[in-house]
Amino acid sequence: MARGQGQGYVGQGLGVADLLAALYFHELRHDPQNVGWPDRDRFLLSTGHYSIALWAALAECGVIPLSELSTYGADGSRLDMSTLDTTPGVEIIGGSLGHGLGQGIGMALGLRLDGSAARVFVELSDGEMQEGATWEAAMAGAHFGLDNLVALIDCNGIQADGAV
Repeated sequence: MARGQGQGYVGQGLGVADLLAALYFHELRHDPQNVGWPDRDRFLLSTGHYSIALWAALAECGVIPLSELSTYGADGSRLDMSTLDTTPGVEIIGGSLGHGLGQGIGMALGLRLDGSAARVFVELSDGEMQEGATWEAAMAGAHFGLDNLVALIDCNGIQADGAV
């Protein structure tokens, strides 16, 4: 996928590929033919620059065509190097680290208030755990007793400016 543009976040994508495979093929309740299904589980990729792995997972489970993967990172593509909410199967635009868990809290609380059995899975980076907004969101999730929220942390020990 990244070869066509000569760039991309391949290493980061490989770090979460196994997580996405487990979620999309064994855990998430979703319908690839009806991505707006109200009772679907939600997956939030907080680290939007890991999108290369999300695009592959969405293609493998039939949400987007496999042939579209070759457009990754190209001008005008729905498969940008960070997530776009115009791509089917994407719930949030990730990338500005520290916001994903808060968005997940809001979704999980809203789903619970609606009486939905849907769950919210949020992928976070270990570096993101240093963000104050992430900690505030975690405390809010505990306060509201959100048993429909799952935080998944990519513990790779690396962030932009060094070790975590």
